[in-house]
Amino acid sequence: MVKLFGRREADDDNPAYGYGPGRRPLWTERDRDAEEIRKVLRKGGRKEFGSRDGGFAVEGTSAGDGEPFLVACTGGRDQAAELATYTELLTAAGWRVEADPDDRLSIQVWPARAAR
Repeated sequence: MVKLFGRREADDDNPAYGYGPGRRPLWTERDRDAEEIRKVLRKGGRKEFGSRDGGFAVEGTSAGDGEPFLVACTGGRDQAAELATYTELLTAAGWRVEADPDDRLSIQVWPARAAR
């Protein structure tokens, strides 16, 4: 059984935060946080990128501490409504969410502990 999200000693074969779905390795705190964003959105019934009708994508695992994650809406019929749903779900789960000033199909997301 694979341990998810709990901190453990990392080595070359074992990511510090275990694995996400599809055996996605979670090496860093940012990897873990990105997976938590995905978990909130999936739990809210949203589809992850790769489905036939589009879905969400989470980027920013290699950005510096304090930098936002970008959550993009890829495809679908009403992307503005989908982004509004992402915002509602993440805000309710304690994340700070703002519109991305450079991309109308993305939002910027920070963990609550990184609130300015």
